[in-house]
Amino acid sequence: MLQLIQTEWLKWNKQLIFRIVTAFYLVLLPGLLLLGKRLPELPPPVGTTEVLYIFPTIWNYQGYIGGWLCFFFLGFFSVISITMEFNNRTLRQNIINGWSRQDVFLAKIGSVGALSLLATLYYVLCVLIIGYLNTDVVYLSKVFQEASIIPRYFLMCFSYMTFGLMIGFLVKRTVIAVFLYLIYIMMLEPAWRWGVHRNMWEHKSMHFYPMNAVEDLIPAPLSPIAEEFVEQAGFSLFLTPNEAIITTLVYTCLLYTSPSPRDRG
Repeated sequence: MLQLIQTEWLKWNKQLIFRIVTAFYLVLLPGLLLLGKRLPELPPPVGTTEVLYIFPTIWNYQGYIGGWLCFFFLGFFSVISITMEFNNRTLRQNIINGWSRQDVFLAKIGSVGALSLLATLYYVLCVLIIGYLNTDVVYLSKVFQEASIIPRYFLMCFSYMTFGLMIGFLVKRTVIAVFLYLIYIMMLEPAWRWGVHRNMWEHKSMHFYPMNAVEDLIPAPLSPIAEEFVEQAGFSLFLTPNEAIITTLVYTCLLYTSPSPRDRG
């Protein structure tokens, strides 16, 4: 597996799009959070900007920003990495050079997992540095009070990239695949959940859609709005962490256990 990941890394490292995506993620993850320091205060429910940078709340706010970056940059690259291989015929060349279809498939899974792990480690590093510099009193229990977000962050990265892989494998054409990836997550699923499902059956089941479960791994910190939704609908605006984790794992496992390119002729 390690050799497969190393080979995949050599291919990725030569791609300009990979370097651009990586640079944007590395800069924007702490950068977007730190932009809040330029504002005197934030609109409700955040209010003071101090809550963005201190332990333990920084885990949530930095994680929420990271969720958008994972969706846009990591998922986007996941789609591109597959469609470019179809366009350049490098997937077929790998098989000609001696890889089995299973090797190709495992290389993609391993590479997605490795990149998700690196993205998560960088998220943790940003949180620890920014939180340490901005929290007056730092003690271990306070620092890691919300550390349960870390595995959820990894799962979120992995799931966005897995969904991108699936779209790339199915569509193969770069522009169409990227369009479908973005339009499904940003428009189609939300429109179905809120415009159709909720109007037909206002029930908590409207939250158990695949990409919404991924988003709810680290939801937006909007307590007053969430409480108002509970009063109106009778159920929470978000899945609980355990519900989001289980639902995401189920959908991800279904993607990897369904018929895949390694099974096709």
